[in-house]
This record gives sequence, structure tokens and C-alpha cells, in this order.
Amino acid sequence: MHRFLPVLMVLLIVGNLFTILGLTTNLSSASTRFFLIGGPALTVCAALGIVIIVLKRKR
Repeated sequence: MHRFLPVLMVLLIVGNLFTILGLTTNLSSASTRFFLIGGPALTVCAALGIVIIVLKRKR
């Protein structure tokens, strides 16, 4: 499980970048919606994955 931590950290960064792109760029409404929904969703999923791995590792 711990070998997925670097991948999850990269996904966390990508999710944050998607959110920033959705908030700051003037794209079409479909692209903006994709970034504003997908970015936070990716960030939350990656953060939950990291927390679960760390909590399982402590046991």
C-alpha cells in the first residue's frame, strides 16, 4: 500500500492544479465545469487515500 503514496501525492497536486485552472482561466463553460468538479473530487479522493494509508501503516 505504501508504494501508492507518491502516486497519490501527484494526484493531489494535479487536483489542485485543475481547481486553480477552473477558477482562473476563461475556458468554455463545459471545460470550466469539468475542472471545477473534477479538480476538487480528485483532490479529496487522493487526500482520503493518503490518510487511509497512513492510518493503516501506524497500526
